[in-house]
Formats: sequence, structure tokens, C-alpha cells
Amino acid sequence: MRIFYPLAIILGLIGTTVAAQGTFPTVTSKDLNGAEHTLPRDLPGDPTIVFVAYKQGQQDDVNSWVYALGLDPARGAAFVELPVVGRGASLMRGIIDNGMRKGIPDVNMRARTITLYESPSLINSPLGFSGTDTIRVLVVRRNGDVLWSTSGPATPEGVSALKVAFK
Repeated sequence: MRIFYPLAIILGLIGTTVAAQGTFPTVTSKDLNGAEHTLPRDLPGDPTIVFVAYKQGQQDDVNSWVYALGLDPARGAAFVELPVVGRGASLMRGIIDNGMRKGIPDVNMRARTITLYESPSLINSPLGFSGTDTIRVLVVRRNGDVLWSTSGPATPEGVSALKVAFK
């Protein structure tokens, strides 16, 4: 029984993380304040915590990480949120961005929200991900190297693993 418990913890940690792989693709878009960014070169830190979401309902999962890590958009650890809304949505870019701006009154948080009007596969494929049913959480360097990644809402094990990777 004593051996089983530590083994279960180790397996749980392994199950919450996806092996870091690939290189974050180069994409250019604007944050919700209108500033243009070419990622990963213009990430706010080296490394940066990157939250990739595909659906509006996934914001709660992103927030679970932000709150668990105690992230503050005005200071502290570098992070960005990347809503990937698809190429077809680019025709409604103004409406979508204005709607998001209304939902995010904090100017500092708007600067950390960069909407990608690209196909989800542009982000997912180079990183070895598939689908859009869950968020992705990555630690990325400005050269595109992915140091760590996982999917889904924050867990205690995932938060601990991210903190180790982010150092």
C-alpha cells in the first residue's frame, strides 16, 4: 500500500501533462487594445505561459489556471490568452473583438488577449494536438520552443508541474 500511493501520484502527474513537443507556429494578430503581435517572437516574457482556447465556454478553464497561479495582468509572470476563433470569423472581426473588449474591462488583460483568426490546425498540428474540445496550456519561449504543455482545466498536479517548467 505504501508503494501504491506514491506511484499513483507519479502516474497522476504524468497523466496531466503532455510531453513538450514541436515549435509554436509563427502567427500575427492584434490584442484587444489593437496592438499587433507576431508570436512567438513578441511574447511578453521568455518564457511565457500561453493559454489557447477555441470556444467561448472554455474561458472558465482558462480562468481556473489564472486564479490557481495567481496571475495578475498588470505584473508578475508573463502570460497570454489566445482565443482561436477560425478563419471564417475574420469577416466579423470587429464585432467579435468589440464583444470581447466589453467582457474584459481591464486594459492590461486586453493586452494579454490576442485573438487568432486562424484555423485551429495551424496551432494544433505543429504542437501535436488535435481537436478543439479542451484548452491547451503551454510554456513557450520567444524562439518558439515549447518547454511544457497540458490540456484542460487546472489541477493541483498540473499547476505544480507548470511552476517547475516555468522557472
